[in-house]
Amino acid sequence: MGNLEKAKGLFREMEDGGVQANVVAFNVLMDAFCKRQRLQEASELLDLMIQKGQYPDTMTYTTFIGALCKQGSIEKVYGLLDLMIQRGQHPDIVTYNTLIDALCKEGRMEEANRLLDLMIKRGQHPNAITYSKLLNAFFKERRMDEANRVIGLMIQRGKHPDVVTYNTLIDALCKDGRLDKANKLLHLMHQRNEHPDIVTYNILINALCKHERLEEADGLLDFIIRRLSAP
Repeated sequence: MGNLEKAKGLFREMEDGGVQANVVAFNVLMDAFCKRQRLQEASELLDLMIQKGQYPDTMTYTTFIGALCKQGSIEKVYGLLDLMIQRGQHPDIVTYNTLIDALCKEGRMEEANRLLDLMIKRGQHPNAITYSKLLNAFFKERRMDEANRVIGLMIQRGKHPDVVTYNTLIDALCKDGRLDKANKLLHLMHQRNEHPDIVTYNILINALCKHERLEEADGLLDFIIRRLSAP
């Protein structure tokens, strides 16, 4: 007998013995259903919880939302989010990140952006995972202006991108032929005491040479040498 069948059997035994299952017990069964993509049973379990006077909590909904996202049923997720809020449960950072990840994977970036704005409006602070999911998707689609917006939002909210994030954006800008913006981003790093590494400079120098902006490439190389030789 599998773990799911054991869980269901134990659940029935509790009910037969007159023991009222609590939210924790329901959540264990919900997790088991969702891991096996038995989503009809997961949906029925939500209804059963309410019938039994055990109202689903944020974990219950988030578990079900994660399974729906894996199935690609994002429209159902929106309905579940509305139901969750109507019943007095508020999405947490895991809920939002789960849906943002699913939207990014499907290329639904406008919706992901709106969800980011909505979570902030509702007082939920994006974390490193939120920003990473959005940035990776924008970089992949070479939507640099939107990636820049996310980085600006990160900085505004006290979350500083690391050098890898800056390098990824600079590289994408260079590949898109937007060298002036890439240069401005390098200057911004200096202003904010974010330290470019050798990869940062190599990306820019290679791009400048490729576009025959050799004087600028030489100037940047001289700047690097001066920095390295400074005491």
